[in-house]
Amino acid sequence: MSAEKVALVIGNSDYQQVNKLPNAAQDAKDVAATLEGLGFRVFLGTDLARADILKLAQEVRKTLQPDDIGLFYFSGHAVQFGAENFLIPVDAFGEDESAIRERSVKLQTVLAEMESRADRNIIILDACRNNPFELPATGRSIGGPSRGLAKVDAGVGSFIAFSTQPGNVASDGAGRNSPFTTALLKYLPSTDDDLHEVMRKVRRDVVEETNSEQIPWENSSLIERIYLAPNAKINAEKPVIAEPKPAQQAASLFTYEVAGLDPNGDGFLALRDGTSSSAHRIMKMTEGTRLQVLEQDGVWFKVLTEAGALGWAHSNWIRFRGTNTYEPAPAAESCDSLWYRRNAIYARNGYCFQSTRGRQTFSNEGCLVGVSAGNIRLTPAEKREVETIVAREKALNCR
Repeated sequence: MSAEKVALVIGNSDYQQVNKLPNAAQDAKDVAATLEGLGFRVFLGTDLARADILKLAQEVRKTLQPDDIGLFYFSGHAVQFGAENFLIPVDAFGEDESAIRERSVKLQTVLAEMESRADRNIIILDACRNNPFELPATGRSIGGPSRGLAKVDAGVGSFIAFSTQPGNVASDGAGRNSPFTTALLKYLPSTDDDLHEVMRKVRRDVVEETNSEQIPWENSSLIERIYLAPNAKINAEKPVIAEPKPAQQAASLFTYEVAGLDPNGDGFLALRDGTSSSAHRIMKMTEGTRLQVLEQDGVWFKVLTEAGALGWAHSNWIRFRGTNTYEPAPAAESCDSLWYRRNAIYARNGYCFQSTRGRQTFSNEGCLVGVSAGNIRLTPAEKREVETIVAREKALNCR
């Protein structure tokens, strides 16, 4: 299943106990329409009570998949208590901190729900950020002395944008939209700019519009560029798709598979565009994904999946599963690569290397001390692979 873009958009204007925000609901509707035009599946809610916000958030959470982009936009009142931030539903009321807490929605709860499902999450808040004990007449703010939202620690792959800097009030605006959302609507459809560049342009416009009284602020832990609009740069980052192979030919080519994943771990092997754990992740490969090994660089295999994705994956979780057809060795195969392939099999099964080359190439950490190579337990497929490699080494006079 291909990745989707899913957005939860909420705008609260018609507050029952605090000052109303004329533009907030309209901001949300306009943002929702823009995101739909960019290919997002949008869940829109306006003037929602606490129960409705939580219900809609749960509905969105259930639709998110790991490879999706999740986006949450909120326009309305928001406050800080201690080190926590809260979104204010239209039915929230109370005269003390405890009451407001119980009748609001914790921002970190929404963020955690999204991060538990999708790997890339965007949070955009066009919200006021003040203590609710005093109610100003204008602006997206509730309260007085304790101004500003607490720092939000986003997980890897998340981006959080605020309509103004900590300790300041976000304006509701005099026109159709707030100054922040006006700029956001202008730049979100850009086909040339990634998310960070979009926010830089938004910040520039808001600073100019408000005479530097409001400065949009962001906190990002993204590890890759995200383009919200269809863009040629996105296509450049997608997996290279190979021509499909006839079924019989594919059966003889895809002789490896992802195997040995920790059932209590992440449950996937990353396919990356380079030979390091920090390289861009192209996709997640689950247990049993069939592969063709094309090339080797140290502990990394360049592989092609049956679905046509091409990239690099760590060899620790790739196993030879055999074929009924003779498959010639790759043209680039060398004595060094054959040596590595053969010994990598023993390394992942716990063999303690005695040679200097073996110790330098493979870590003996956690190996089975005292167990000889002949006593290492290999699967039948691994034994066949070792035999094939040894035969190739002899044919090339490697041994």
